[in-house]
Amino acid sequence: MTTKAQPEPSASKKRRERERQEMRARLLEAARVIASEEGWNAVTIRRIAGKLEYSAPILYQHFSNKEDLLVELMMLGFAELAEQLRLAAEGSPEGRLVAMAEAYWAFAFGSPELYQAMNGMDGVPFGTAETPREAKNAFRTFRLALQGIAQARGAELADPPGAVDTIWAFLHGCVSLAMAGRIAGGTERCRTLMLNALEPMFAAQLRDLVRS
Repeated sequence: MTTKAQPEPSASKKRRERERQEMRARLLEAARVIASEEGWNAVTIRRIAGKLEYSAPILYQHFSNKEDLLVELMMLGFAELAEQLRLAAEGSPEGRLVAMAEAYWAFAFGSPELYQAMNGMDGVPFGTAETPREAKNAFRTFRLALQGIAQARGAELADPPGAVDTIWAFLHGCVSLAMAGRIAGGTERCRTLMLNALEPMFAAQLRDLVRS
């Protein structure tokens, strides 16, 4: 039985879809600008509408509420983070661990308002019942990279999911404390402490491979 080919979308339909995507991108960017200037508590659909000089009903055609907008931002953020981690993991196994930690740090401080939205910081009223696909992809990229580092050392992760959770939690903790100004010496000292502690923390996740 042959499957009937779907007709090509018309030019006008393609244009409307392109315009819809462009509008959503403008809304998300406006939300990030407001958040970077005043915090996420200041972000509302009406506030975004005012910044873009649109009427609020137009924006509600794209996002029904603030939480929907935050979900979209979170998915975009994790997709971007996963790509940055993937690129960092392409380096040699010897330098991969540090490269990934630095990529994580650079992402967080390059887009702090996005990082906060992804992690429920700054009072962001966000929570989902299931982990989004984009977040799972980021964790999977991280896990595969850690397993590759372990294999290059003739070892394996004793508990791969646990190793990912441990290292990820450590990086997030360092970033969060630095963002909150809770580490004496400031952001750069916190980054140095993070990188210095990274290797022994990772080594604690390893066990030697049993060779026949």
